[in-house]
Amino acid sequence: MDYKNPTLNADGTIDMEINHPVYGVIPFTASPDDPEEHGRLLFADAQATAAPYVAQPPDVHNLLAQLSVARKSQEQQGVTINGIRYAGDPSNRQAISEAMKFMADAEATEFPIWKDSDDVFHVNHPLTDVVDAYRAIGVRRVQLIAAEGQYAAQVVDGSLTEVTGLTWPQ
Repeated sequence: MDYKNPTLNADGTIDMEINHPVYGVIPFTASPDDPEEHGRLLFADAQATAAPYVAQPPDVHNLLAQLSVARKSQEQQGVTINGIRYAGDPSNRQAISEAMKFMADAEATEFPIWKDSDDVFHVNHPLTDVVDAYRAIGVRRVQLIAAEGQYAAQVVDGSLTEVTGLTWPQ
């Protein structure tokens, strides 16, 4: 069977175009493990002349978007103060800020009932814990944004091509 443009691919097989007797020129991937003999023969024949595999450069904009999502996921985890988790996502930061403002206006030091980020209720919850959590969320957010900036620079310079498995500040 006639073929042209044999090129090794990332899987170790060879992409090519074959001249099929019925369908004309069609894409085909030849493999040494092909269940059909013609696939194995095409692979063996094209191996010597196949163009080398060239990995596609990563899509920088896509990687930066993935990086942003990864940072926000880390941020959402929030902090734990005295065994109680406070999520760090924007809506929870806003809710905490509003609760602290209310408590300041009411000159109160304890929430009669506090619902944490794991949907657990706490009686007589101290305002100081909420303030400490809000500050800790802010500190962690600054650290996460700094780490995202360092990773983004690596994405742009090409030294970081995958965003899964990154180490984030705790």
